[in-house]
Amino acid sequence: MNKIAMGISTGHNRGAAITVDGEIKVAISNERITRIKTDHSQELPVESMQYCIDTLGITYNDIDVFVYNITEPVNTATRDFTKITGQPLSKLKFIPHHIAHAFSTFAASGYEEAAVVVIDAMGSVYNDTTPIKDWYKLDESELEEGQEWAEGYSIYQFKKGSINPEPKYKKWIRFPFKEPYEGSVGYFYGMGARQLVYSPNSNTWPAGKLMGLASYADPKFVDQHPEVSIRTENDLQVPATPVMEDEVWWESDFAAKANVAGLYQREQEKNSMHLVEMAKRLTGSDNVCVAGGSFLNCNTNEMIIRSGLFENQYFMPPADDSGIPHGCAYAGAAYLMNEIRTGGWMSAYTGKTYSDQEIENASNSFDVVDCDKITKEEKYDLASKMLNDNKVIGWMQNGSESGPRALGNRSMLASPKSPWMVNYINSEIKRREWYRPFAPSVLYDKQGEIFDLDTYSPYMLVTTTVKEEWRDKIPSVVHHDGTSRYQSVTPENNEEYYNVINAFYEKSGVPVVLNTSFNGPEEPVVETPEDAINSMLKHNLYALFINDYIIIRNDK
Repeated sequence: MNKIAMGISTGHNRGAAITVDGEIKVAISNERITRIKTDHSQELPVESMQYCIDTLGITYNDIDVFVYNITEPVNTATRDFTKITGQPLSKLKFIPHHIAHAFSTFAASGYEEAAVVVIDAMGSVYNDTTPIKDWYKLDESELEEGQEWAEGYSIYQFKKGSINPEPKYKKWIRFPFKEPYEGSVGYFYGMGARQLVYSPNSNTWPAGKLMGLASYADPKFVDQHPEVSIRTENDLQVPATPVMEDEVWWESDFAAKANVAGLYQREQEKNSMHLVEMAKRLTGSDNVCVAGGSFLNCNTNEMIIRSGLFENQYFMPPADDSGIPHGCAYAGAAYLMNEIRTGGWMSAYTGKTYSDQEIENASNSFDVVDCDKITKEEKYDLASKMLNDNKVIGWMQNGSESGPRALGNRSMLASPKSPWMVNYINSEIKRREWYRPFAPSVLYDKQGEIFDLDTYSPYMLVTTTVKEEWRDKIPSVVHHDGTSRYQSVTPENNEEYYNVINAFYEKSGVPVVLNTSFNGPEEPVVETPEDAINSMLKHNLYALFINDYIIIRNDK
């Protein structure tokens, strides 16, 4: 009989995932359903939980264990669990935040054993009442009255066949953080984002914006400013306050902001690499798996590869908290099967595939669109021709991606050949800052001709330098500093996406398309056909391809 586990997370990016016999079968973030960016709440993610069981055609009665990630001491999980699921509390298990991150990346990697590094803003909060006391033992004499502790950054060693990871290093940080050096790697970078690029209308910490801004920093400025973190062989201390915090950054010019962003990026890279080096010393492993929002920083990931410290690296596709439900579900599978099981690299496409009827019903609810079914050959030909004519299209195929990266199933696509395309999409479609870069999706068998790092990168989590001879050929996906955050595409990891890129290659001689997430400012990525059509109309895309349907406006 199949062993079924559901992983559940609350907080920001809350969501749900289900494993069957240790394999992720479905996963989704709640924001995709509610259409609320990050959907931050301590309430159970009822919408994504229901989505998961509906997608698999099961009920809550079929689930053997529910694993819940607790981030805060006070939560509503135990209060609402039985009411929502109809299941006894004995089916509900608790797991710390960093353990969930660690499970998410190791179980998905396929490795027999590995060092696991978790870096984010903060993990679970520990006090004398929290359920994570069963996982960690602190000297409670250190728990001053009113004082709590938070997971700062963690190193584990995992082995296939064991039940739980072996902790090798854990930084506990007083919560709330206190000066001068009781901050975390991720929180410090987040402070930089809020200091330099934060929008008062946003409910997110725009770390991606900071990374884009940092590419414009003057290296001389960065080099002449001293490092602010304290790194020793067996420890790391990170500032709890921003750099140059007395400056009024909203009144600063772009160059000044970019230079300070460069300081934050330098600290992020050096601190992350310091912990990765510690992981090598403490475990001696040839494999490393990483997770936590800090590993959405693609420059850091490139450094891990180039360091040569490990023979193999695995970057979890939903590295941030949208991957927490996966880790909880994997932990549930280990509990049920009395061992950690690992398969091959996890598919990034864990959402529901919508039927022809659902697509047609959605299009029929919009008077201003026409919807026609076409053959696959027609789809690839029409889409690639539009791209070659500098049209921006919506591309929605099969199940949606896990995590924040659009990887060819919920993407806006354009030609990378036109230098004006960046400004056009940023200003007219995405309506965001002009300096925000776009990523190239590239045919894997061609990427070595274009980039100086030929590592397989299916999840768009690694940055590398674009070869000089290609920068003028694909200018809209080359960052200011000559780099790109590329996605390797093969027929095996995404056949539909590979075929449309290949069709564009045959027409243009360029085996690359510009890929950006299918959403507007402060919007979640689209999930349903209705979401996609709404977004196409709202953002004035030339056409939309949903599975084997083409949808165009009829009111122009």
